[in-house]
Amino acid sequence: MEIEDVYGEEKLKNSLHYRTDTFASVYMENMSDDTFKVKDLPNMAQLSNLNDMFIRDFNDDGALDVLAIGNLYVSEMETPRNDEGTGVLLLGDGKGYFTAKRGSKIEFYAAKGAKKIISLTNGQKDYALVGNNDDELQFFEIEKN
Repeated sequence: MEIEDVYGEEKLKNSLHYRTDTFASVYMENMSDDTFKVKDLPNMAQLSNLNDMFIRDFNDDGALDVLAIGNLYVSEMETPRNDEGTGVLLLGDGKGYFTAKRGSKIEFYAAKGAKKIISLTNGQKDYALVGNNDDELQFFEIEKN
């Protein structure tokens, strides 16, 4: 089935149209001269849409890292469910490049309709709280290196 079969050619012709150059999740670096340098994130960060991220130095190397979550379970009938995300840790090198880790390598599994991630601390331990659309909250302890 094609999109014309769903909506009809006349409705599509009169509808609002957007254009994009990419659907990739990217890192944008502010070059301080009113320009931005755009770099695609690693392939493991492209498996599903990214809805939110928590930024900090997870591996204590002095460079900022990103713990990102995503998925999109509710979609139009002509758009397939976007559900391959389990959470991804992007280890930054301080130069705008990232190495991706996920699954058992990071002991983090947020495979639901993850919409929001926040960091919590009690002064001794750090935690990540993941809010899932129409589902339960997930709570993870962040181990320090």
